[in-house]
Amino acid sequence: MKRLLYIPILLTFILIIACGQNSAEKKLNGKWYETENDKISWEFYPDSLVFIDEDNANVLWKATNSKIEFTYQTFIWDSLGKQVDTEDDILIDYTLSENQDTLLGTLTNSYGKHKFGLIRIKE
Repeated sequence: MKRLLYIPILLTFILIIACGQNSAEKKLNGKWYETENDKISWEFYPDSLVFIDEDNANVLWKATNSKIEFTYQTFIWDSLGKQVDTEDDILIDYTLSENQDTLLGTLTNSYGKHKFGLIRIKE
């Protein structure tokens, strides 16, 4: 009977570990600003990625040591000139500097590829 009591505890523990961040994601946590436009910042949190610009956006993200992935809500204009909400899958191939304070990457989305950079904001 005691063994049955341990199963829910074990499942809860596994779920907590599975929901945690990997080491690559932990390296990205914090505030960054774009090198081409320092009015746009990216804020990586364990549960979301927040873009601070004219239209603040919040997305779920995941990362490895060389890729960041997320889906971005956007809109397009259809052939009748009406705005249509859509989702854009974003893939970023990146490298971090040795100090982990500069990120250089290539962002790929439905519009093509774009090279960009981020610099960590020191707080």
